[in-house]
Amino acid sequence: MKRYILATGISSALLLSACSGPSTEEQLDSVLKETYEAESDYRDTQSEMEKLEAAEQEKFESIMALTQEQQEDVRANAEEALASVEQRLELLETEKASMDSAEEAFQEIDTVIEETEDEELKSDLTALKTKMHERFDAHEQFVTAYEELAAEQKELYEMLSNEETELQVLQEKTVTVNDKNKEVQNAVTAFNEQTEQFNEMKNNLIEKMNADNE
Repeated sequence: MKRYILATGISSALLLSACSGPSTEEQLDSVLKETYEAESDYRDTQSEMEKLEAAEQEKFESIMALTQEQQEDVRANAEEALASVEQRLELLETEKASMDSAEEAFQEIDTVIEETEDEELKSDLTALKTKMHERFDAHEQFVTAYEELAAEQKELYEMLSNEETELQVLQEKTVTVNDKNKEVQNAVTAFNEQTEQFNEMKNNLIEKMNADNE
């Protein structure tokens, strides 16, 4: 199973202008920075998750290369693969908690929108808020798909540990795992696209706000 790693995340804010008092620029800068910092654990889990997935894939390929006469080796490898799934799910929980914190931090954009007097800027900020919520929704869909995949993988590894499992049953489960893996990859692609779109929208808004203050 190969997972296309999630995007690094939203880019940190880089507002250059500053006016006296809590300007809209400064308020937005604060919200974006707090959201970025809240996603720190999410970013930190990505490389470790990728390593576990790569090692687990190698373990699975090793299992499939073994014969029935090597059932003890099959069982040992399958147990290690099961342990890897549990480790991945723990990392996923950390990732989920980080994204939940980021979503909570981003809610402060409502205050920025409410206190903004410029109607055009208010509209731009509202669009940015909508895009970020679409991104959070995409991550939730990824998590659901990933958890479903992990559950199928655990069943597959448990089947491999049982020497009485019929080959046809194993083949059917492998097909199911592959199908779930495609769903995860599609969810990752969707989330990455939402992240890229948010970053582009945010950068364009910052440039616009700074240009207006020149």
